[in-house]
Amino acid sequence: MTQVRPPSVRAGSRRLGVILGAAGVFGASSAVAARGVPDSEVAAFRALNELPAWVTPVLWPPMQLGSLWGPVAAGVLTWRRSHAWRPTAGVVIGGVAAWQLAKVVKSFVQRGRPADELDHIAWRPGTPREGLGFVSGHTTVAFAMVTALWPYAGRAQRLGLLAAAAVVAGSRIQVGAHLPVDAVGGAALGVLVGETWTLIAGTGPADATTGSGLTQAPPAGGSEQ
Repeated sequence: MTQVRPPSVRAGSRRLGVILGAAGVFGASSAVAARGVPDSEVAAFRALNELPAWVTPVLWPPMQLGSLWGPVAAGVLTWRRSHAWRPTAGVVIGGVAAWQLAKVVKSFVQRGRPADELDHIAWRPGTPREGLGFVSGHTTVAFAMVTALWPYAGRAQRLGLLAAAAVVAGSRIQVGAHLPVDAVGGAALGVLVGETWTLIAGTGPADATTGSGLTQAPPAGGSEQ
């Protein structure tokens, strides 16, 4: 008779797989970033960076989700919808930690921004003229928040979270702030930050394998157990 693993064991196995996968992607993207800009990355960058100019103001508002203010706004919204401290603290602490950790990675890899690495780019309003490229801090923040919220989100919410994080990553390329590998490395680093938070704080009453939704009512007693 096949033994059915408890949900906590399945969740732990899934989390280990995610951590190992994200670590592998981060390591591989770091190696690529340290060696230069391959032709395939240049082509992917130009496909987004050279989109029509009207795309920039459309992408600008959602891009701010990955700014340092993004975790604060996301934390307020998460608390209003869930009244649970774990997901709320996860997006705030994880998001701010991701922003700072991205700076540390930048100082080690020392990859320039697209304007430094390529012969020409399409300049947009808000295109940074200084700083380093790998990893994308905005993307790191966005994926850290998504990962911290993942255990509490339902299926539709998860799709929305992933879409929002992908828009943040794509917008940073479109505006000429980062190359694609910068965004890939930032996404992987953000996942590692978010999973680290979940390992430290746990998931509380949420089902880490299916998600219980971010609109659930607080448990009896008025606070998360």
